[in-house]
Amino acid sequence: MNNTDRINYLNIALMVLSAGLALAWPFETFLAAYAILGPLHYLTEISWLRDRNYYAQGRHDYLFLVGVSLLVSLIFFGWLPFAPKNTAEFLSGWALAAALSFALLKTPSARWAALAPAGLGALLLLTVKPCLVFLGMFLPTLAHVFLFTGMFILAGALRSRSFSGLLSLLVFIAAAAGLLLWHPAHAGYLAGPYVRDSYGVLQEDGNGSSPFIGINYYVMQASRLHDFGHPAIGGMAAFVKDANDFLYQNPLALSFMSFVAFAYLYHYFNWFSKTSIIGWHEISRRRAIVLLALWGISLILYAYNYVVGLKWLFFLSFTHVLLEFPLNQLTWIGIGREARKWAEETRPNPVKS
Repeated sequence: MNNTDRINYLNIALMVLSAGLALAWPFETFLAAYAILGPLHYLTEISWLRDRNYYAQGRHDYLFLVGVSLLVSLIFFGWLPFAPKNTAEFLSGWALAAALSFALLKTPSARWAALAPAGLGALLLLTVKPCLVFLGMFLPTLAHVFLFTGMFILAGALRSRSFSGLLSLLVFIAAAAGLLLWHPAHAGYLAGPYVRDSYGVLQEDGNGSSPFIGINYYVMQASRLHDFGHPAIGGMAAFVKDANDFLYQNPLALSFMSFVAFAYLYHYFNWFSKTSIIGWHEISRRRAIVLLALWGISLILYAYNYVVGLKWLFFLSFTHVLLEFPLNQLTWIGIGREARKWAEETRPNPVKS
């Protein structure tokens, strides 16, 4: 068994472990993974991307992505109250489109000239509600940890042409589908006060005490898996209580939460399990000390107050998502290239008469 096969089978085991933990303790698994493994992942991946020039053609292209992350963070914290509605969604879409030019266009003038049509494309996407929701809610969260993780698994399987790689992709899809489609009773499961305070609850002002709970509420509402009613009928207090009870107790909502926990936990496991391939650990001692120190501070803040830790790491988390965009774009292109090559290799040769 070569190293690639060993890592693929290790990842299959980690998928099963992640799915099992997420099924048994959906909210707790997510909160622990996000607080403990999350900061170390952000720090090490940004460090790794830095050594590869963020997979951009220009030395300073990444500054545009960092600038976008800074603006979105200021909006998130309410420090730019004059920002027009949907500015954060526009900036995220602009960064995603701009990353394609950063990854492919050779000359600086071409890359920066491409920013205008990229911005126009992002504005057009805002007119389509599903795209608006995707850019604002799912792109930096579930799309990053699930869709892009699956993309990297597929790319690796196509490059290696290995059975273990394809098997790992099938297990990844099956685990996610099983968690979403199977709705066990979760007998005896009850999310305690700390979980609710950390993951968040819907409040009477219509907002969530944490951004996480908004994802669960939107998915349940948009998929019409529960009739949340309307605040005008029974009052806001009754509406909020019913919504929170459903999101933390109903089997449908818990199944979705299990999927979320699985996606995040395995996303982190996948990064650390492939250390020998990715090589993110090959850094100077000074940088390693800085990264470990920042990770330690993050752990302390999360232990002190989960919401404080979340706010401390929002900019870092969002920045690592945006800085990965050029690599994401190149990976999509690579998947198409490898798929065509594989199709050509497996195509039967015509028999010459």
